[in-house]
Amino acid sequence: MKTIGIFYASLNKTTVGIVDELEFFLKKDDFKTFNVKNGVKEIENFENLILVTPTYGVGEAHAAWMNNLKKLEDIDFTGKVVGLVGLGNQFAFGESFCGGIRHIYNIIKKKGAKVVGFTSIDGYHFEETEIIEDGKFIGLALDEENQASLTPKRIENWIVDIKKEFK
Repeated sequence: MKTIGIFYASLNKTTVGIVDELEFFLKKDDFKTFNVKNGVKEIENFENLILVTPTYGVGEAHAAWMNNLKKLEDIDFTGKVVGLVGLGNQFAFGESFCGGIRHIYNIIKKKGAKVVGFTSIDGYHFEETEIIEDGKFIGLALDEENQASLTPKRIENWIVDIKKEFK
């Protein structure tokens, strides 16, 4: 399997903790991790990608992602396999749970990415969200405020699934 690029944005330790867990479950694999506050140009160097964002406001991705959306649109994702990880609070922000990944998804899908790692909505309790397609989340949805105990197993299972799709 080729090197995996993990790209994330974070204002706090929660997202960094999720990235640490992703790295833990990828410890036997070749990966490199980047904070998108420094830009997204490095994405071009990877065929296997994991893109991570917390959700703010009403379904917005982290500001570093939002500030780089135009640059994402300039990247050709043809041939790239991408898994998305969204963080959110399904009770406090149940109307936009993990909606931040939708902004990224829309761009990378349009630019040719093969998005993998769709996950079941079972076990979540949100009002609505824009990250459901064909009855599944468009990536891994995590709620560290209310379901932190479920996170390690969700990440482990998700990593196993997406690695089957990576080149």
